[in-house]
Amino acid sequence: MNGKIVILSDNRTNNEGLSTEHGLAVYLESASGKFLFDTGASEKFIHNAEALGIDLKDVDFCMISHGHSDHIGGLPAFLELNKKAKVFLSAHIPGAEYVSDRRGRHSITGNVDFDAHRHRFVFIEEDTMIGNVHIYANIAQRHDLPLGDRNLLIRDAEGEYVADSFCHELAFLVDGVLFTGCAHNGILNIMEAVGEKVRISIGGFHLLDSHLNQEYESDEQLQSLADHLAENYPDTLFYTGHCTGDHCFEILSASHPLLHQFQCGAIIEY
Repeated sequence: MNGKIVILSDNRTNNEGLSTEHGLAVYLESASGKFLFDTGASEKFIHNAEALGIDLKDVDFCMISHGHSDHIGGLPAFLELNKKAKVFLSAHIPGAEYVSDRRGRHSITGNVDFDAHRHRFVFIEEDTMIGNVHIYANIAQRHDLPLGDRNLLIRDAEGEYVADSFCHELAFLVDGVLFTGCAHNGILNIMEAVGEKVRISIGGFHLLDSHLNQEYESDEQLQSLADHLAENYPDTLFYTGHCTGDHCFEILSASHPLLHQFQCGAIIEY
């Protein structure tokens, strides 16, 4: 069976009939079923799905990559719309509070009532296989993490905000398609954790464009990352967007011919 990937929520689009936001939601149809990866920051992804002819009531599985509001914010709306899909997410998310210090401290905690729909949730603590779906948790951080991670904090048991370890981030492999969310654990670390053949990798790289006094990866670091991906995963198509800056993508794609940028409304058939 052929597969289809549709971007339902992203920062960018060329389709005037769709709404953008700082959020990510991706729809996948494959031999293993119909999947929704993340739910954007709001219910905009639902309206975009309708405009693109996708009925989210038919989704079989909803996969949440991590607890930040731009990936889980639309989940309450999805749970009201779709009455059957189980939702897979990290067991570390309920009760956690996240903030970003980038451009002023602000909350990035998703507003989800986990008690109201508790029977819908499957909480993941370790690597898990469910049918043809492989869920990766506790990703080893052998390579450098994205420099943008340093702006992201989590409240600890004493009520203090400390650096987020991203133990709440999951990666999902379905029929050769890898969804990385924001890849806060680093795309190299995620690819090594998977250790299986990946036909398509889709998700953000959390590589931010430097802005004023906020400096992130240099062009040399980006080129080194692109070279590593090309050398070690020569048969994998990488699609990135959302939290991958335009300048970062320009540098990465110049060094990696199989690296592409996605945007809201994009359809990838394979």
